[in-house]
Amino acid sequence: MEPTESESKKTLEQYILDLKVLTERAKAGNANYSHEAPKLTPRRRLDEAAAARRPILRWHPPIRGRSSL
Repeated sequence: MEPTESESKKTLEQYILDLKVLTERAKAGNANYSHEAPKLTPRRRLDEAAAARRPILRWHPPIRGRSSL
């Protein structure tokens, strides 16, 4: 895993902290944590190929109970 050059210092510090926590859990033998992963994954990068093939040029408010896509 390697962060890109565009990541902020705060993001890199969080990344380092997360790696340290994962290392401590692995050394402690906490295998369940790894088997349940991922717990929270932010959506940060777009699928640029799909966006180019199927552009959404107009925004509509989401319908309750359904995702916007």
